[in-house]
Amino acid sequence: MGTVRFICDEQLGRLAKWLRLQGFDTRFECPIEDSKLIRLAQSEGRVLLTRDRDLEAKTLWESIVVIEKTSYADQLRELRKKVKLPRGSLFTRCLDCNELIHRLPKGRAEGRVPEEVYKLYREFYACPKCQKIFWRGSHVKNSELRLRRLMR
Repeated sequence: MGTVRFICDEQLGRLAKWLRLQGFDTRFECPIEDSKLIRLAQSEGRVLLTRDRDLEAKTLWESIVVIEKTSYADQLRELRKKVKLPRGSLFTRCLDCNELIHRLPKGRAEGRVPEEVYKLYREFYACPKCQKIFWRGSHVKNSELRLRRLMR
C-alpha cells in the first residue's frame, strides 16, 4: 500500500473503517486527547483527519484535513477531493485494529468460524494482532459495490 497514512479523530470512526477497508493504514483511538492525537500524527507521519475546526489552530502540523461532511459516504468523497489517494488494496487490513491480515490455512479456521462458513469457503484470512478471521463472503461483494457507488 502507498505511503499515505491517516489518523482520525473520535468523530470519524466510520470513515476510519472505510479507509481500512480500502487498505489504508488508518489509526483510530477513541477517546483521545487533542494533544496526543497531534503528537501521534507528527511522530508517525500521518495525515490527521478531523471534524474539529479548532484542532487546526492548536498545531503547526501541516498534514491536517478538516472534514466538513457528516455522513461517511460524503466524508470519503470529500477526502478524495482534498487528498490525492492512490488506489487502495481492498480487504487487506483488519477493520477493527488496522493490522495487515494474512492468509490462514483452511484447517486453522475450523472451529473458529461458523461451521457452514467453513464448509462453503476455501480461503480464510486472519489478523495477527486481534486474531479475527475473515473470508470473502457476500459482505465483501456488497462493500465493493457500495464503494464503487460512493466513488462515482
